[in-house]
Amino acid sequence: MVDSGRERVAAFWDAHIEAWLGGDDHLPLQLEEWFDSYVGVGPGEVTRDGFPEPYHGDLLGLEHTPRMVVLGLNPGEFRPRFQARDGIFAEELKRSGSYSRWATTCPYNREPWTLPHEMGRNRYYLARLEFTRRWLQDPDADHRDLLIFECYPWHSKAVTAPLKPPQAGIEEFVWQPIAELPVQDVFAFGRPWDHLAQALGLPELGRLGSGGKGYGSAVPSRAVRLYSLPSGQRLVVEWHAGAAGPPSATETALLRSALNSDLPMRSADTPA
Repeated sequence: MVDSGRERVAAFWDAHIEAWLGGDDHLPLQLEEWFDSYVGVGPGEVTRDGFPEPYHGDLLGLEHTPRMVVLGLNPGEFRPRFQARDGIFAEELKRSGSYSRWATTCPYNREPWTLPHEMGRNRYYLARLEFTRRWLQDPDADHRDLLIFECYPWHSKAVTAPLKPPQAGIEEFVWQPIAELPVQDVFAFGRPWDHLAQALGLPELGRLGSGGKGYGSAVPSRAVRLYSLPSGQRLVVEWHAGAAGPPSATETALLRSALNSDLPMRSADTPA
């Protein structure tokens, strides 16, 4: 019997992706509304020619329980050489035995993906890994410490329309497994996640930086919004002009200090 949200989510995606690798294009009922919730055009058009990638990292703690959770928008551009049914990663998946095991291997920050004649250095992933090390104050933290969940698990080159995932889907496949992890703060970078948090009905707890309480940031445009997750954990959404990546080492230290301080918090049910 599957007892935990993490086990249930891992088992679901393992079965679905295994079926997809075998040629089954059927979407289970749990995924139909989620898939239909985003309709991108042009470079934002969604493809199912590649396998969905709902998360990356050691969700089940097979090697190491993650100590950092970051939210992403979607897995990015479809690369047939890697993600098609006959692609390099599809073959790795088959050898690994399941998506959950393959996802522990840090596929986007190792060869063959990172070879110069392939995709090369993965700046997106490395920025989040460096943030993990800075936040945990542990220079030895590695890919086993970082778990990334996607808001929309199917591939598109860009996001050209609003992401409006169903609350039930996010609750079942994202919030519930995160609730079982030993993290207080969950991080999301880029302003779209502020819109998503509101669309998902998360209660706002506080505002820092631009449009909120100053906390010493040297970047005038930096904004931080804090939301309460159903588990009581805290979603920290951060963005600043010209970039959607994690803050620098200095800015990370300032943010950590602010979040660990006696910052006044209020929920949507508490009168201002």
